[in-house]
Amino acid sequence: MQESTLLDDKKLFQAIAEGDEAAFEILFHRYVPKVEPVIRKMVQSDAVAKDLVQDIFLLLWLGRTKLAEVETPANWIFRIVYNRTYSWLERESVQHKNLDQTSIHQQPYSLQTEEHVLFNETSRLVKEAILLLPPQTQKIYRMSREEGLKNAEIAESLQISVNTVKNTLVTAGKSVRVHLEKHGIVVPLIVLTFYVG
Repeated sequence: MQESTLLDDKKLFQAIAEGDEAAFEILFHRYVPKVEPVIRKMVQSDAVAKDLVQDIFLLLWLGRTKLAEVETPANWIFRIVYNRTYSWLERESVQHKNLDQTSIHQQPYSLQTEEHVLFNETSRLVKEAILLLPPQTQKIYRMSREEGLKNAEIAESLQISVNTVKNTLVTAGKSVRVHLEKHGIVVPLIVLTFYVG
């Protein structure tokens, strides 16, 4: 069973390396339920766990050309999960203790320079795209992403239907994706809209 999963994951990694978004979506759905509880336990926050999952899979997609060389995909994914989560915890510790910011750069998992630059640029463009959304859409998106509220909680708070919340989040994700594409960055929609539901 484990051997067939390994072969299947390797095939997915190969397809993703070639830019196959459907393969990426399969991998995303396969691993998010495995990694999100681990991250949540480490950071003790639903909202932060969601952000880290999004970051991790965005990094995976941005560095996809190297995936064909990975021998054990599950180990590789979990190594990134632990390293990104520990980096976040380290940053939080530094911020809470008001220590010198230079220690932030001593991360156990360092991205290749090109991937790091692309990740930072993508993150900047996502924030920029959110600011271009209509005010109500921005509010719903931030309540979902930043506050970690479920669709039903957002709907109750804003006195709107759960379907309106869900549709607004999907629309927001599509708008963000279009904004990224205008700047030459293609990101699978699943990364931007997964927590809609």
